[in-house]
This record gives sequence, structure tokens and C-alpha cells, in this order.
Amino acid sequence: MKNKDDLIYNLIFSDMDDFYIDIDNYIDDINDCDLFVREIKSILKKSKVKIVYNNLSVDDQSIMWNIKVKR
Repeated sequence: MKNKDDLIYNLIFSDMDDFYIDIDNYIDDINDCDLFVREIKSILKKSKVKIVYNNLSVDDQSIMWNIKVKR
């Protein structure tokens, strides 16, 4: 499992704008997906990082979250 704090750091401070996040790497239970997304959105909002594109794709093997941010 990957560290959520590293993800948050990258979302806030990275030079990249587009992110493809495999949520399965950050949660234990698939039912926690919505909670994870809400939590990340809340943290970004507090950090003055705006999500300009947001797409959540769910299939039988993974949950991919594609976001584009603006700092």
C-alpha cells in the first residue's frame, strides 16, 4: 500500500497538473473509495489547489481517479 501523505504532497507541490491515481493502492476496502476521494478533495481545497478536471473510473480490477489541478 502506498503512502497517502506522499500523494497529497505531490498533488500540492508537484510541477505536474495531470494525475492518474490508482485508488486501490491507497485503500484497503473498495467501499472506502468515496471517503478517500472526499478527503483528498478537502485537503486540496484547504491548500488552495483547485481541481479543474475530475473523473473516477471503476472496473472489475481497479479504481482509477484522473484529476487535473490548478495551483
